[in-house]
Amino acid sequence: MKQFKKAPKRMIAAALSVILAAATLLAPLPRLVKEAKAAGSITSSDFLKTNGKDIRNNYGSGDKINLRGTNAGGYLLQEFWMCPTKYSYGSYTVTCEMDIYKTLTARFGEAAMRELIGVYQDNYWTEADFDNCRALGMNCIRLPFWYMNFVDFNGNYINNAFSRIDWFLEQAGKRGMYVILDMHGSPGSQNGSDHSGVDGGNSKETASQFFYGNNAWANQQLYYDLWYKIAQRYKDNPVVAGYDLLNEPYCTYRYNASRPDGTLHTQLWDIYNNAYNVIRSVDQNHIIIMEATWDPWDLPDPSRYGWSNVMYEYHNYLYDDYDNSNGGQIANMQKKIDSIKKQNYNVPSYMGEFCYMNNTNAWQQGLKLLNDSGIHWTTWTYKVTGSNNNWGLYNQNIDAADVAYDSAAVIRSKWSNAGRSNPNTALQNAIKGYFPEGQTGAVEYPKASISNGDYYITSIANSRIVCADNTGSDPLAANRENYGGAWETFTVINNSDGTVSFQSRANGKYVCAVIDESSQLLARSSAIGTWEKFTLYRINDTQYGIRAAANGSYVKADLNNSGVLHASSSSIAGSWEAFTIQTAGASGTPEPVVTVPTGDCYLTSAANNLVVCAENYGNDPLIASRSSCGGAWETLNIIANGDGTYSFRSGANNKYICAVIDDQNQLVARSSAIDGWEKFYIEPAGNGQFAVKSAANGLYVKADLNNAGILKADSQAIGGAWEVFKITKLN
Repeated sequence: MKQFKKAPKRMIAAALSVILAAATLLAPLPRLVKEAKAAGSITSSDFLKTNGKDIRNNYGSGDKINLRGTNAGGYLLQEFWMCPTKYSYGSYTVTCEMDIYKTLTARFGEAAMRELIGVYQDNYWTEADFDNCRALGMNCIRLPFWYMNFVDFNGNYINNAFSRIDWFLEQAGKRGMYVILDMHGSPGSQNGSDHSGVDGGNSKETASQFFYGNNAWANQQLYYDLWYKIAQRYKDNPVVAGYDLLNEPYCTYRYNASRPDGTLHTQLWDIYNNAYNVIRSVDQNHIIIMEATWDPWDLPDPSRYGWSNVMYEYHNYLYDDYDNSNGGQIANMQKKIDSIKKQNYNVPSYMGEFCYMNNTNAWQQGLKLLNDSGIHWTTWTYKVTGSNNNWGLYNQNIDAADVAYDSAAVIRSKWSNAGRSNPNTALQNAIKGYFPEGQTGAVEYPKASISNGDYYITSIANSRIVCADNTGSDPLAANRENYGGAWETFTVINNSDGTVSFQSRANGKYVCAVIDESSQLLARSSAIGTWEKFTLYRINDTQYGIRAAANGSYVKADLNNSGVLHASSSSIAGSWEAFTIQTAGASGTPEPVVTVPTGDCYLTSAANNLVVCAENYGNDPLIASRSSCGGAWETLNIIANGDGTYSFRSGANNKYICAVIDDQNQLVARSSAIDGWEKFYIEPAGNGQFAVKSAANGLYVKADLNNAGILKADSQAIGGAWEVFKITKLN
């Protein structure tokens, strides 16, 4: 890579002199909090700094922290495609936040404009939104803002310029969540795109007057001054995870700009270096974040500028393969991760914005990919307009304001509802288990008690019911869609010391935290001792935390390990440690255990309601493809093996069904005798249906609808209808 020089020292000195002179002229601004320090859960010991490629608390010398959360997009800077404001064309053209400011000012005056903007912002993000983020298990929110949140059209600071960010930091800190302060829209616009506050239409490069034009130098000086004041105000605040210097510089024209790569790099890196030095003149401790648009080679090796305690940020979007039908979403993210690894800068890496679009399975795969790679991340975004829109964790269906034609009263009324939204339940349930496990600010919850009796337990992380699989021989796992009977039933016994114990109805044994192995929970004990005792904590009216008496750790549903329960978390910090405990059956007694049919039967896939067939006289893999059971090809003789497993013999060729795990895990009627590959566990999956798990590889059988419904033993858990079958006994 070409070597680039540091910005000339005289430029830095000039920038600093302008800033320091301006600082002496400005009177102190009112604040919502007396001191610039975190409130509530996050304390000074939680202050973050980098340590090589990691982030650690206690000023870089404490525990490793993984930042995972979302963006507060649309709050302080609107993008109309995702916010309740209409595009307008005509007497007033309104396509971006600057157009809102100018149009409202032209129609009603600047004071009224600020008041109406305040109505929108007061209602768009409230304390309930912080609670929602915390309930999902987040520990970080990226807060996009633009320069006009602080100054008027002439660049003069407005009254209470920092009060809204003060409030945001205070509320996030109370809930144990960090905040990344993100300069989303710079003076003059760094990319000419609507998300910078200025929409340049088809002339985005020309509209980027932060970099180009007669006002570029003045815009940059205001930018440095803003960062100086932000850093001065929050230098001791541990809730601030870092300063995100500039969102998506160049953006859409990065790779087709009229200027060569070297010019773009030098221009941006010198500005980053100036901002770095401005911030470091008042704040030596906070992480400074530099963004690449779009690839790692668009950022320099930090040693070239002498930067320390910095993090590099990337964004990633793929609009092709929106449903991930060809695996494009995951392949695209993997490519970005591979390029980050190849560049191998000794700094933490942060995926500040991304969306895996429509397919919730792609979200799960993609978040696991980021977590496994040790990359910090915040989704784009928390809240968007539109029903079932996976760009947002919450969706809005409310009247949009037309700032060009609605009266001030109507705009005020519509924006008073700007925060109303509904949870995007499908997306939340798919991804909430991938948020952190409590690196910071653990909340203290009160102890709770429940009456003796039979209950079933549901993990908040994946909305699955806890099961003692294989008649209690396997560790407890949150893997059932529905309550089916004894395997999901636990009798709660209150002990005299305030703890409770759980007795599995699957085998009559007590649940033990096996702390001399990996602290997994297993129904194995014949009597109650310390390892069989747990303390309950009330998270809210419906959710509980469960703490093992043996090691003092909280039980989690480990979604990186098929939902297996482990007593291994130091705190209740997210959905992985949260459970509901509900009475088993309407009358307080377990529902009847569903008996597995044996003899001649046929299987129907819940995924497509088609019957499983051994095509071509059993020579082809089993496939869910027939509308009904027509004869031998659809007939499977189910045999109980006496060891808790079952085998299937096909009527098509009288061969046993084999999970061909040395190939693609497909099921084929090919074996003349029963061995390990021909054995399966059959487990209740609710509503009289079953799941089938291969004894050979421990994976569940699914009807792969992406491959014509072929049956494969390759699912980690019962994730939905693909892993569920109805078994019908033939007369």
